[in-house]
Amino acid sequence: DTSLYKAQLDQAEANYNLAVANEKKAESTLMDADRQYKRQKSMQDQQLVAGATVEGFELTELTAKSSLAAAKASVAQAAANLEQAKANLGYCTIYSPIDGVVLTRSYDLGQTVQSSFSAPTLFTIAEDLSRMQIDTAVAEGDVGRIAEGMKATFVVDAYPGKTFEGKVRQVRNSPTTTSGVVTYDAVIDVDNSDHALRPGMTANVTFVLAQ
Repeated sequence: DTSLYKAQLDQAEANYNLAVANEKKAESTLMDADRQYKRQKSMQDQQLVAGATVEGFELTELTAKSSLAAAKASVAQAAANLEQAKANLGYCTIYSPIDGVVLTRSYDLGQTVQSSFSAPTLFTIAEDLSRMQIDTAVAEGDVGRIAEGMKATFVVDAYPGKTFEGKVRQVRNSPTTTSGVVTYDAVIDVDNSDHALRPGMTANVTFVLAQ
């Protein structure tokens, strides 16, 4: 909901415009004070006015300089608040970091979303379905024979009798223990130009050690 942040932005813009106007007013006041002081100083040199009178105009000029410095600081502060208000309004619109295909949508429009320690997942997006990867579970007794660049074949239940091919990209070091069995993830790159394979399918993989 952007209404609150739009109102804050409008208020920040108004405060910034007011600060700029006050700065211009302070500049005009300083110019006038400086002109008055120089005039009185010239008259003092001609012994036409008393020294106390000149000192009063000098004090007015110094006060005007201080007021101008304060006005400039107010403009800088108002500009920072304005930029913050613009940023907050911009955060109301969430942009996907990539182009792709939406796989899942976790929230509906108008639903309240809260992020406590981690940001919630709004959408799951596949960047390019023509390039897929398989995350396999290789037993620890076999992982030593798996190497990067190795050829692999696999089948999926959706296409009985059809064999697909891939290539091992990496063998990850992080183990997964399930019911006391330790496995490692060997990541396989697969060309899916025909979009036959879908995310989440179960693949039975055969690694080709030698031919």
